Amino acid sequence: MGAMPESRKMTIAALAMIMALAGCGGATDTAAPATSEAAPSTASADTLPATDDASALAVRQVKLEVLGKGTSAQPIVYHLDTNGTENDADLPWSRTAEIELTAAEQKAGRLITLVSGSVRDANGQFQPAACRITVDGEKVASGKGTCEHLLK
Repeated sequence: MGAMPESRKMTIAALAMIMALAGCGGATDTAAPATSEAAPSTASADTLPATDDASALAVRQVKLEVLGKGTSAQPIVYHLDTNGTENDADLPWSRTAEIELTAAEQKAGRLITLVSGSVRDANGQFQPAACRITVDGEKVASGKGTCEHLLK
């Protein structure tokens, strides 16, 4: 086999440097020698504070509630720890979950939603059901038909 073309050597060296800077791959001993530009990037990555480690998690207890009597006339739809739908739910209805928020979610927020569906009123007419969201025992949202809260 002949010598590798110079352009191929440069491409391999560039790919190895990109992988090393991105934290991908294993050892980079086959890469071209590090330049003064690569060293500061590697050193600064080691000194960045961890933002998604276990100590940065915040745990919130979230409770969704649909108020009323009887059975829901339409499905209850929610987004909490998972997405879900409850058909023909007995009212009052509730679901509680412990939500672990990462550091990023604590800053930007995580949307919690509840569509309460409809219930029959005393006249037999359908009306939006009352709903409520509480976080750590404190009411953060209430309404009829839809409740939502940006959890931080």
